[in-house]
Amino acid sequence: LIPVVVGGPQDTFVPNVVTAAVGDVIQFQFSNGNHTVTQSSETAACAPLEGGVHSGHIPFVDGQTDVGTFNLPVTNTDAMFLYCATGPHCQEGQVMIVNPAAPEQITAYSKLSQATTSSTDGTTVIGGAVGRLALDVAAFVPAPAEAAAPPPPPAAAAPPAAEA
Repeated sequence: LIPVVVGGPQDTFVPNVVTAAVGDVIQFQFSNGNHTVTQSSETAACAPLEGGVHSGHIPFVDGQTDVGTFNLPVTNTDAMFLYCATGPHCQEGQVMIVNPAAPEQITAYSKLSQATTSSTDGTTVIGGAVGRLALDVAAFVPAPAEAAAPPPPPAAAAPPAAEA
């Protein structure tokens, strides 16, 4: 089982490059926010590949005691280009590659994703199994809940009184 954390406060895949053999299972564990694992082609970042992998949207809400997962069985060693189809996450660089042909492919794919203007969502869960995992055995610790707006700065101190 190869764990990959999806989401969190930076909207990333960690790691964003995975080498996997036929028969391995990549387990995507969904952290803070609402995210997908969606397959694209190398040249069309942020657009679903017809018949490609799609996890559907899997949210993580503060206080959950379990984690949404998507288990993806590896059936070949071809490069697989994946992105998050939620909002602007792909344009923000939430992309990864399974079995890249060369290490620099992730940089090129990330730049391509950031140059797109919108993401297209998948329509059907395909290519893996959605499940749940107890938070205490997940590969991450959730980011703390965001606090309210910071308090205002303190008032300026009054200048010292002039001596008479």
